[in-house]
Amino acid sequence: MYYHLLRRGRRIVLFILALPFFGDAQAESTAAFELPRTQVVAIQDSGTKRRYELHIQLPKNYTAGQKYPVVYLTDSAYTFPITTGAARYPVNSKQMEHLLFVGISWQQGHPADLSRQRDYTPTANVAGYKDPSGEAQQHLAFIRNDVIPYIEQNFSTDPTQRTYIGNSLGGLFGVYIFLKQPTTFKNYIIGSPSVWWDNKYLLALESQTTLDKHLEANMFMGIGAEEIAANLKYDMVGDAQQLYHQLKARKIAKLQLELRVIEHAN
Repeated sequence: MYYHLLRRGRRIVLFILALPFFGDAQAESTAAFELPRTQVVAIQDSGTKRRYELHIQLPKNYTAGQKYPVVYLTDSAYTFPITTGAARYPVNSKQMEHLLFVGISWQQGHPADLSRQRDYTPTANVAGYKDPSGEAQQHLAFIRNDVIPYIEQNFSTDPTQRTYIGNSLGGLFGVYIFLKQPTTFKNYIIGSPSVWWDNKYLLALESQTTLDKHLEANMFMGIGAEEIAANLKYDMVGDAQQLYHQLKARKIAKLQLELRVIEHAN
């Protein structure tokens, strides 16, 4: 199963090597750094008319005759190079399938922190957070109505094997998607979800949501054992554990859940 192949890929450790620069050294080129087999596409949200960049990386030796799983990532500007780099070894060593990566970045011409706060949060007017916020429903519609159709119309993909990756507010958004439109993705990889948002609104939403007992999905949640958000105010680990246990209590036979608390990590 694709989910298990992704789990193997999570074990990879990336090392960033800093190269020394000497005082009299000069750059020979100012060309932009580009990732292999990667293209950038501007796409408009048909609902809000906002424009976003999609970062799309094709698998090596991509062919239209093969159907590929697709991994969709939020916060693409930083998650896309990390994730595509981490996948290189398990793909090359045949521990993970060849696949497409699609990074969804922030609104063009808008501050990144405000774009993600607005797009990834399900409610508005949270104490300590000025607007914009609370437009997760609109952003989910953008992904379902514009992003996914664009990818599946222009590339050879397997619609039954879509994976979502999101971290922090992106993790909050990922769980929101799962509760509102669970079949949007088959696999959900959730990092450090901001369950604390709006007095743990996500936990209340989960308890009020009905999910199909025949739902087939996989969700992995990872969080650092020492994670505490917003000036020691929120118990990130406890919140993630509560979310996990609430979902587990549903006893949906084909919903595979895993929560991993990573020791010594913040």
